[in-house]
Amino acid sequence: MPSVQMRSSPSVSPPRTVTDLKQRVIACLNRLSDRDTQSLAAAELDSIALNLSPEAFSLFINCLQTTDSSAKSPVRKHCVSLISLLSRSHGDSLAPHLPKMVSTILRRLRDPDSSVRAACATASVDMTTNITELPFSVLAGPMIEALIHDCDANAQIGAAVCLAAAIDAADDPDVEQLQKALPKIGKLLKSEGFKAKPELLGAIGSVIGAIGGRNSDKAVLDWLLPNVLEFLSSDDWHARKAAAEAVARVATAEEELAPLYKKACLALLESRRFDKVKLVRETMNHTLSLWKQLGDDSPDSSSLSKSVSTGKGINTLKSKENNPNVPTSSKLNDDEAAESKEKRPLGTRRVLFPAKPKVKENRSNKSQVVAVVQSSDEEEESSSSSQTKNAEEELSLIRNQITQIEKQQSSLVDLFQRFMESSQNEMQSLGRRVRCLETSFSVLSTDLLVSRTITQNGTHKRNAHLQN
Repeated sequence: MPSVQMRSSPSVSPPRTVTDLKQRVIACLNRLSDRDTQSLAAAELDSIALNLSPEAFSLFINCLQTTDSSAKSPVRKHCVSLISLLSRSHGDSLAPHLPKMVSTILRRLRDPDSSVRAACATASVDMTTNITELPFSVLAGPMIEALIHDCDANAQIGAAVCLAAAIDAADDPDVEQLQKALPKIGKLLKSEGFKAKPELLGAIGSVIGAIGGRNSDKAVLDWLLPNVLEFLSSDDWHARKAAAEAVARVATAEEELAPLYKKACLALLESRRFDKVKLVRETMNHTLSLWKQLGDDSPDSSSLSKSVSTGKGINTLKSKENNPNVPTSSKLNDDEAAESKEKRPLGTRRVLFPAKPKVKENRSNKSQVVAVVQSSDEEEESSSSSQTKNAEEELSLIRNQITQIEKQQSSLVDLFQRFMESSQNEMQSLGRRVRCLETSFSVLSTDLLVSRTITQNGTHKRNAHLQN
């Protein structure tokens, strides 16, 4: 490489080498914006990053940091990818420059292009796994601050995804730092200004999994878990899926505290296991199986289970308004019955519950009473069997609707794939036609040039003959 020759040549001074490297990197970044030179410029930048010396790390990172939102999307994405390449190729040699690399990633979290934010998450994983000389807090601290304080929706999505990816990839995360940050992150679930709720739920699940039950705080889970469970009934299926995954993290990580919430969590997961989206339905069933594998509740878990079931009561009342066949909890029914008994006058009680007539002790009356009891038992059995049949019919109807939706989704995917294939074929045929036109145009221009040359030669000969 030319840069390697410049570093090894004794006749070139270090300032000149630094200047040449900076100009070369900036020129390659400018060529990334052009589609014709994009691949060559990307390959050259990758080669420069692989062959950098430790003295040139700071200059190279500064050049990557100068790109802003006015640059094109391929330029912004490749600058972030170069951070990943640096981390993988140079490892702990980049430890003094890790804060600057993290700030470069944080500048790109506001990017409207989702591919750039995905590249930021990949870079976070590469920095976490390859630069291990510094503590994990150097990387996670700025991301937590950006997640809590940034009001931009894209930055919230990017910060949550990057934090979750870094935590999952870390071999030894800072548990104490994550424990302190969990209440602050959990409060964002109730914030109306925070829009990236599915990504936030994923980050919360990663934090719970990293803590792994080590010095877990019961009070934090007492208010955090009900807030997470409320998103199992969200209108956004991404939020429902992320909430189910976070609840699964609680079941696997909190081995001591999770059984305290088993009853309330099982009740909610049972009610949501027939989700209309297949991915959410599979996640719900997987989470439900994890919670069923836990032990029984502890004897002193009644108060904690009530705090978890608060969100369930609200969701159950809402579903009761939409569907009167859904039963509410027994406690609510008991309260309503007690209130109705207090408000009901004495006359009404006598009408609803008339006094039992005195039965004479003879065989005919006894036979009548037995017949009435038997008929009432038969009516109850028939009503219960009819209710069971209705429930089975409704379940079969729901299953049929779910299968129809899945078939429609698969047909749409097939249609989209056929459309993409036809588009690619048309683009290829168009490219062939363009190449044919270019070939014919070059042949015509050659023929025209030859004919013009012949004509000029004939004219010169004619003029020379006339002069003679």
